Amino acid sequence: MGTPHDEINRIERELDQKGGTLKKPQPSGKTKKHQSLDAVVATSGLLVVVALAIVFGGRLNVTQRAALTGGVLGGAAGLLVGYGVGRIR
Repeated sequence: MGTPHDEINRIERELDQKGGTLKKPQPSGKTKKHQSLDAVVATSGLLVVVALAIVFGGRLNVTQRAALTGGVLGGAAGLLVGYGVGRIR
């Protein structure tokens, strides 16, 4: 084995040959997280509007209207809970 100075020079040469590139791109901050929150809130709001439109639609019978409204509201709640769980992880 060589001297510590020779070893440091060898390591520096190896690093220089690799070009100093990063293996994966660095995140650009928190803008991505805020954009996904906006998308989740907008989608949930849209689903609530659809549920309210169905309630006042009147073309479906009461059972069908209740089932469809419950499904849409459940989808909105599931979207928000899924986002919350993903944010925690």
